[in-house]
Amino acid sequence: MRTEDAGTSVNWKRLAHVQLARTHHDVCNSIMVFGELHRMKSPARKVLLFPKIWAAEKEATGKGAMGDPYMDSSRRLMRMAARRYGVELRPVDPVVESTEEGVPDTYSLASAYNLGDFDRVLNIETPGLLLDASPLDAVLAFTEKTPFAMLQDTAAGDGVHSEDLFLLQPSKKEYADLSERITTVPSFNDSILSTAFSEPLLLASSNENNALIRSIGLLHDAQAGFNATAYLDNVAYIRFSDPKLPGPEYDVPWAKKRAARPKNKDADWTWTKLYGEFAQKRMDICGLDLDGWRE
Repeated sequence: MRTEDAGTSVNWKRLAHVQLARTHHDVCNSIMVFGELHRMKSPARKVLLFPKIWAAEKEATGKGAMGDPYMDSSRRLMRMAARRYGVELRPVDPVVESTEEGVPDTYSLASAYNLGDFDRVLNIETPGLLLDASPLDAVLAFTEKTPFAMLQDTAAGDGVHSEDLFLLQPSKKEYADLSERITTVPSFNDSILSTAFSEPLLLASSNENNALIRSIGLLHDAQAGFNATAYLDNVAYIRFSDPKLPGPEYDVPWAKKRAARPKNKDADWTWTKLYGEFAQKRMDICGLDLDGWRE
């Protein structure tokens, strides 16, 4: 179902695409998603959650003071996203504050349950390339009401995982319960967020005709007869879950990238094309070159 055909019953002001920037490294990847949602005219709101300490450090350091070397870049990008793409910036507290020096605080999408001005929020895992916002908008608007939904792991080896997409229903009570529970879980991360819900709703990630998410890692297993058009058609989001490279935001040495290329020539062309598109969109949206990579 395309969102433009959905009628007038959906209150898009109560729905949002949400990203969580746990670190400065996450900021551009999140804003790239928002930039494409804006370009594709998604009617839902766009919310970026980020550590509240970033705002506090801005007040504490003052103009010209020495501080986190990545802070200025992150603030510039977030201000640009708010101005250009209508992104709402929401500072959040950590769900677990570290007591050990050198160990970072823990931030979680559980904080999205505290967004009381929304009925549902949807998160997709980055980095990736958004190809079609409409299927994601449809999931956001028309999925049955449930506290927590995620992708169903369907095909072994397809590179798509349940945590690649979360659909959450904000609730102050759920937020309070989760906040208390998370503090009792050693080394908590969002990949185990689903364990807090006895019966999470499972969303089909793909069928014969379309897919919400496809993994670029699947290209490494392409066989003779691989159809690049079919791989790219009717898919909402290409996730860069690539077992052979650290991420599309890194400029890895040529020898390493050459060794990582798919063996199938048509899959290799698609793989190379997608990495090139990511690098170009990163420059177009964030104004950033690829980051250097060291083993």
